[in-house]
Amino acid sequence: MNLPNLTLKTDYQIQQLGFQILIKELGIVDFIQFIQLFDSGHGDYTQDRTHWQRDYTVDSIAQAILRGDYLLK
Repeated sequence: MNLPNLTLKTDYQIQQLGFQILIKELGIVDFIQFIQLFDSGHGDYTQDRTHWQRDYTVDSIAQAILRGDYLLK
């Protein structure tokens, strides 16, 4: 049995092709909803949040609001 010459695609190429087909068939809104069903993110959000919020207190947040500094650092 002779197999034809096959051109293998990379994982990225397959993913992009799949995205294009899904967008064409579902539309962008349903495509996004579909992708969200499978992508729950990565890491530990609770641990990350605890880390980046460790210096916040009610007083520091209140002072930032009073200063008009809504983008807390």
